Amino acid sequence: MIVVGGGFGGMAAALRARAKGYEVTLIDRCPRLGGRAQVFEKEGFRHDAGPTVLTAPFLFEELFALFGRRLSDAVTLVPLDPWYRFEFADGSRFDYGGSMAQTLAEIERISPEDVVGYQKLLEDSRRLYEVGFTRLSATPFHSATFMLRQVPQLIKLGAWRTVWQMVRRRLRSENLRQAFTIQPLLVGGNPFDTTSIYGLIHFLESAHGVHFAMGGTGALVDAMETLMTDVGIDIQLGTTVERILVADNRVTGARLSDGTSRPCDAMISDADPAHLYEHMLPTGSSRPSARLKARHAKKSMGLFVLFFGATRQYPDVAHHTIWMGPRYRDLLADIFDRKILAEDFSIYLHRPTATDPNFAPKGCDSFYALVPVPNLEAGIDWSTEGPRLQDRVVKALSRTILPDLEQHIRADFFMTPENFAADYLSPQGAGFSIAPIFRQSAWFRFHNRAEGPSNLYLVGAGTHPGAGLPGVLCSAKVVDQILPAATPGPHPHLQTTSRALQDTGSAGGGGEAEAILRYHGRSFHLASRLLGNPGRANAARLYAFCRFVDDLADTSEDPIQAGRDLRRLREDVVQQTPRSIQSADFLNLSAEVNLPIAAALSLIDTVLRELEGTRLAEQSDLITYAQGVAGTVGLMMCSVLGATDPKAKPFAVDLGIAMQLTNIARDVGEDAEMGRVYLPATWLDGLSPEQILRPDKAQQRILRQATARCLALADQYYARGLAGLKFLPIRSRCAIGVAANVYRAIGNRIAAADYRSWDHRAIVPVRVRLLIAAACLIRQLSSIGRAKATTARTEVPPTRHRVADVASNSEAP
Repeated sequence: MIVVGGGFGGMAAALRARAKGYEVTLIDRCPRLGGRAQVFEKEGFRHDAGPTVLTAPFLFEELFALFGRRLSDAVTLVPLDPWYRFEFADGSRFDYGGSMAQTLAEIERISPEDVVGYQKLLEDSRRLYEVGFTRLSATPFHSATFMLRQVPQLIKLGAWRTVWQMVRRRLRSENLRQAFTIQPLLVGGNPFDTTSIYGLIHFLESAHGVHFAMGGTGALVDAMETLMTDVGIDIQLGTTVERILVADNRVTGARLSDGTSRPCDAMISDADPAHLYEHMLPTGSSRPSARLKARHAKKSMGLFVLFFGATRQYPDVAHHTIWMGPRYRDLLADIFDRKILAEDFSIYLHRPTATDPNFAPKGCDSFYALVPVPNLEAGIDWSTEGPRLQDRVVKALSRTILPDLEQHIRADFFMTPENFAADYLSPQGAGFSIAPIFRQSAWFRFHNRAEGPSNLYLVGAGTHPGAGLPGVLCSAKVVDQILPAATPGPHPHLQTTSRALQDTGSAGGGGEAEAILRYHGRSFHLASRLLGNPGRANAARLYAFCRFVDDLADTSEDPIQAGRDLRRLREDVVQQTPRSIQSADFLNLSAEVNLPIAAALSLIDTVLRELEGTRLAEQSDLITYAQGVAGTVGLMMCSVLGATDPKAKPFAVDLGIAMQLTNIARDVGEDAEMGRVYLPATWLDGLSPEQILRPDKAQQRILRQATARCLALADQYYARGLAGLKFLPIRSRCAIGVAANVYRAIGNRIAAADYRSWDHRAIVPVRVRLLIAAACLIRQLSSIGRAKATTARTEVPPTRHRVADVASNSEAP
């Protein structure tokens, strides 16, 4: 496997490919990894050249967790407060970020009438986030039909509005409107043109904060490079891939700038897709759709970046400062539409020394000032205009927030769109690849599976879901879904172990696994009777493995040893070198039915995090947890049950989440006894495990409401998950229908007991289970004859992001 380009998308893709068993070589033309996240040093002043706004750190944590590592052991992330400081042309200031109370106080100071409007705006953004980020950001958009199925929901969310229109309808203050519409500029979009889907960035920041990596973004790059080296990824820097070699619609290798060639069996490109299709692929090897996008796509704006030091410090300047010019809408029209380099401008000012003084000599400050400008389509002579713009920027800062800068500036230099074109092969010197307008989003954007050679995959800012660190990291998650496993088929070195297991009737042969299923999973055991062999035996084997993972955390008296055992199991799975019966049988089962290995790794990683103590804060944390411990199992069960239609996968993940939510509602008391609280803290008003076990009347009311809320959420996921039964074979359809409806009946029992799940566990009697099983069986059999006629009318879209987040090895639609 060759990965072309060492930006964050390329590095993330390389790590994910390595976790799937590929031998990976990453090739980049820059002197160090990071793509645009280079590090410049001059006269003792250090500068991050690329992205400096770090949100969604969990996306980086996932990459380290793939190999049993912790991000926190490699780099220190610190939350910023405020996230941004806005300096307006009228001399006023707005500090955004930190706590919600701080933000509301700032808004009330500026415009009291906008406090309620801001809260409504945040709720608008949350709804967009749940769809645009949680569900769709890591979902492949290769099917126009899948895209069309999203349209009704997007219309309902108001995605037809622009970001400006979304904010304007909630806020009245002109300054606040500007402040809350700058997010699209962080991914290369004009807020007056960019679809309001990108308004989700506001909630993304609110949910996860804005962070800084001590040592800068470069330190984060270094941590990822160390991880890649440790796991055996070969890194080749200072080398350009000039041509991709193709034969019979498959990539066969890469021709490098030194004239040599490197063979490969698959390739992931982190190059700008427009450059890839125009200059790197042979004529005729890409589809017309890709060539049309490459030639005619609207590019993002360009960037002028002035790097400089100051021989004094400016302690009143925040880490991230947005210095707003006198014009807003007209200035953006000049940049994006009229392609004019105006005399006025706005600036994003980065002062890393506000957080990390090591970026400058003692008593000094380090800065870069980023100015959005037209891209190279404007025909601007930057050899003349670059120095002129630098002079104007320095004078503007000197008379406002950086007094006397003209006397204290040192070690200054700048980059223009010409540098982006030359250094990063960015067409038209665009700062963020193609613009994030609606007609260039999702299915309309460059696909992550190449529109050309069958074994070529694309990541990075120009692909789905888009630019920005969260976007490019999610593009690697999309590729992780559609990239096949490196070594499909049986593993020869496991055959002896497998035969021994089958001979002894252990987990691998189904005897012990069947017993485990019968004892611990009575509902599943009942449902499994509807499966024929080998489906029933394989389902028991998978259940036994998942139960083993769970028991390592739940039954161990030594959490440290449990963690060691889980990491050892994880290594077995990643390296495909079993050292236990459980890992050996799982790997053999994986080879037999093509299980998604990454789903098992996600399960183990979630349980590992559970060992550190479980206290979930928000509903989104609850769903993430349920997805990690149960959505993963649903995804793997798809392979066991013979679901050949990839459309079954996201429904299976949703059904797993639903069942786990039912488990959580049922086991509130038992979990509290172990010091675990899975119901979100925002639902429980911060009740402790001790209070949950012995609640007073007020606390009982809170617990009832939280349990009811959990079961209502489960019902939503049951509705989605059960809608996907039609994609399963008949026997599997009946079995899963029985299991799901028995679990749903547990929720009804909890409701019938007035939600007192803190003092007893809801149990569904065997006779009731049998009645449910009979009813499901009759219902499923009667529906078979009319399934085709009703499919289009009854289909419920699954939350397809679940497949992305558990990293399926199989292609999703």
